[in-house]
Amino acid sequence: MFLGREKELKELKSLYDQNCFQLFVLYGRRRVGKTSLLREFCKDKKSIFFAAEQSNEKLNLEKFSTLVFQYYNENTLEPFTSWENALLYIDNRQLEEPLVLVFDEFPYLANINPAILSVLQHLIDHKLQFGKLFLILCGSYMGFMEKEVLGSKSPLFGRRTAQLHMKPFDYRTSTKFVKGFSDEEKLMLYGAFGGTAMYLKQVQPSKSLKENILHICLNPMGYLYEEPLLLLRQEVQEPGVYCAIIEAIAGGASKSNEIATKTGEEAAKCLKYIKTLQELGIVEKETPFGEKDSSRRTLYALSDFMFRFWYRYVSGNRSLLEMNAGEIVWKRKIESDYSNYMGLVFERACRDYLLYQNSLGNLPILFTESGRWWGSNSQSKEHEQVEIDFVARERCDYLICECKWRKEPLDYPVLSALRRKADIMNRNRENTWFVLFSKSGFSSAVVEAARQEKDVILVSLQDMLNV
Repeated sequence: MFLGREKELKELKSLYDQNCFQLFVLYGRRRVGKTSLLREFCKDKKSIFFAAEQSNEKLNLEKFSTLVFQYYNENTLEPFTSWENALLYIDNRQLEEPLVLVFDEFPYLANINPAILSVLQHLIDHKLQFGKLFLILCGSYMGFMEKEVLGSKSPLFGRRTAQLHMKPFDYRTSTKFVKGFSDEEKLMLYGAFGGTAMYLKQVQPSKSLKENILHICLNPMGYLYEEPLLLLRQEVQEPGVYCAIIEAIAGGASKSNEIATKTGEEAAKCLKYIKTLQELGIVEKETPFGEKDSSRRTLYALSDFMFRFWYRYVSGNRSLLEMNAGEIVWKRKIESDYSNYMGLVFERACRDYLLYQNSLGNLPILFTESGRWWGSNSQSKEHEQVEIDFVARERCDYLICECKWRKEPLDYPVLSALRRKADIMNRNRENTWFVLFSKSGFSSAVVEAARQEKDVILVSLQDMLNV
């Protein structure tokens, strides 16, 4: 069953129905589901699907030629001598009938022969745009696709008719992959595997949460046991350095100078590696709400939950896991700590819930700015450090949010503390709503406060998973 990309599939079909030339650019990190989307789109259409390889141009052209001639039942022809000849041949055969032509892993071709971008530009400008070819360029290395294919200096700039940066699923879609579990377990599985469909599909409903994590992550033969290392080896030239940076961030280093110190790399060089990890969708950069992107208080964190889980629980325990000590690692390293780990996962899910409700117009404000806020209380002698899980703003109206992944119901002091933290952040507010998220519900005092005080909104885990 095809799950989770229905909107994207509908948009692609809408482009196809225009019955004219299209250049669609699709990019996103590996395993996110790009190829599955394209294969689903091509399923009921005339199409040629070519997956480029990390070999040389001659071999790629020969394999592409074989696919093309098989499609046209012309198996006796010699391979094309250039990409230009190949595309002209296809275009001439498709003057009256649409054809979907997919170049998957397009960066492999462009790295071998950078001139292919200019070749495509020339062909689109003088020939292809008058036909019915639906050309798709797909790639996993986001930095390359954004700069070399979509960027203003690219020969293809202005030629694409549509584009999509495919991102991992949010918690709403991810939890639909893991049926047969409680709401709490669904979010805990999302915390371990993230929003990547390929990983979520490994979960077996016949096994418990613990059994799935043991089988998939903590077993040397498990699907995700080597996955972060395999991904890095595919994407970067110095995987060891990148692993060290990820490990430093997973271990609590959040500032660029802390990461550089932990890894022993020069600060400027370290920032370049971090930027690449951002382009790969593994690391995210965060500044306090309301501050510029260049803020000195910038922090870095692992945005991909599979990487975050792996470097927290698998990386440092591999010698034990190689001795089949998965049960011991679970009991002593994971079980007692997993609630702490889930704090940030729950915050992300709460943020995504609010972004979704905002897109539907279901909130008191239609916010245009949002983010986490942290800072010090200048009114206290100790310069107390204060953090707000999520802040959203429309002009001078605010949503101020607190997210609690705890066994006990959220009680009234949390609401009181949130009101105080909001004043520390900014007293110059007009209307403010306080949104409380809780895994385990709310005390009677908080429920009564939400009934009496119209500026309090309560959201349970069940509310979040039933949208």
